[in-house]
Amino acid sequence: MSDRAVALKGLLRDFADESRSLEALLETLDDDTWLTPTPAEGWDIRDSVAHLAVGDELALECVVHDRNPKVMDEGLAAVIEGEEAAAAFEQRLVDRGRALPPREVFAWWKRINLQLRDALAEMDPERRLPWGGNRMSTLSFVTARLMEAWAHGLDCFDAAGVEAIDTDRIRHVAELSLRTLPYAFLVANLPAPGPVRLELKSPSGETWNIGAPDAPTVIRGTASDWCRVATHRDRRNERERIEGEGPDAANVIEHAQAYL
Repeated sequence: MSDRAVALKGLLRDFADESRSLEALLETLDDDTWLTPTPAEGWDIRDSVAHLAVGDELALECVVHDRNPKVMDEGLAAVIEGEEAAAAFEQRLVDRGRALPPREVFAWWKRINLQLRDALAEMDPERRLPWGGNRMSTLSFVTARLMEAWAHGLDCFDAAGVEAIDTDRIRHVAELSLRTLPYAFLVANLPAPGPVRLELKSPSGETWNIGAPDAPTVIRGTASDWCRVATHRDRRNERERIEGEGPDAANVIEHAQAYL
């Protein structure tokens, strides 16, 4: 088995575990709690889970048919058209979930998430998959789905009043945050950053050094804080606890986003 195949197998195991963590929470919720607003403005728990279901549905089409889904193309066209069109498109997707009772949304997400994971397990790890008009490595593709499950899961845990327990699975989110830095700087109208290294304390107590060993910009803190900053889930002063040094440190802390 190649190194990439071994890495994909471990990543899929972590994606499954992250999905099951959220599933365990959702199993405990009554219908009223499903309609509790999350910290994501305008969305309740049902909306968040429906969003994950839509994302996994699109991802499954990319894997099975090796094409950019029509819905995704429509979304990109709406973004290009302008704010009003983009908002209308997003509302259309949200309304899919709102047309269903919470338990049906839950069943929808569980079904499509399992189908996606099964399809990914059968995939050639050397493939590059379409996503939003680009092609992603298999590992980045799966990491992005894990990140979505973790980040939107945080919203659900917060809304339900249950503390989310981080695991070392969030290393994948930290690594993704480095790979997406050029895009994050582009969105912020900034020149591309130079090499960056993350020095993070993991949930299990290890120190992770992620990135070029001789990078001039170094970001330090806990992995839990950093991953919340990078997914814009910093709601408890996480950003203030992150330290950085080097030419790009301030902009990395300000503009990092572990998603496209």
